[in-house]
Amino acid sequence: MSSPDGPRESFAALFESQGVHTRRSFHTGESVEVTIVLVAREAVFADLGGKQEGMFELPDMTDDEGNVQVKVGSRVMATVTSVDKETGQVRLKPVALRSEADEAPVVLGGSSKSGPAIVEGARVKGTVTGIERYGVFMQFAGTRDRAGRGLIPSMETGAPSNSDLKKHFTLGQELEAKIVSIGADGKIRLSITALKTDEERADLAAYQKSEEKKQDPAVEKPVRGFGTLGDLLKGVKPAAPAKGAAGAKKR
Repeated sequence: MSSPDGPRESFAALFESQGVHTRRSFHTGESVEVTIVLVAREAVFADLGGKQEGMFELPDMTDDEGNVQVKVGSRVMATVTSVDKETGQVRLKPVALRSEADEAPVVLGGSSKSGPAIVEGARVKGTVTGIERYGVFMQFAGTRDRAGRGLIPSMETGAPSNSDLKKHFTLGQELEAKIVSIGADGKIRLSITALKTDEERADLAAYQKSEEKKQDPAVEKPVRGFGTLGDLLKGVKPAAPAKGAAGAKKR
């Protein structure tokens, strides 16, 4: 009697040997999360799942000095820019690099050619493009598409609770915010309050460091110089005449 898994395994083996794979259909503008599998001279390739690969243009993955900012195994948030109808090849544009907990975020799109850095934890500038009761939409400077747009929830704007955000913000207003998260669907969440908290922590750290430096006995105090000979002579008081000499003069 054959194992219940036998027919299933046989079918899977036949399916694999015939090179038949279920390929997923992608569409332009779709947000995906991929893993880098190859860094070549002219392009970077990523695993899309289902034995499909996507391709990034190399300039999109390098900084101004030409250094590649990703490596094999890096996880990247991206958007689909085009799909070749004949070959099925998927072209991608990077949005952000998923950083590990013990690593500093690696900036993607940080060069002047490819636009601003869009990565979790980054500080970004932009303009207000929409104001709703639940939050404010901001378009990052240097971007035009949805991939460069984020939402600042009402509780992250710094405005009083339950207040009318249209009284605190205007369309076209310039803002600065911190990217606190990028969802699997590519939606970007921003925070003004988190940015202010970071600034306050940085100021406190700088103050504490300066105070520690003042109290450190190892820090040498500046030595006062002698100055010129004239300055030295000004500080010298003339000696009092001897008593014997004074008496002799009177005589």
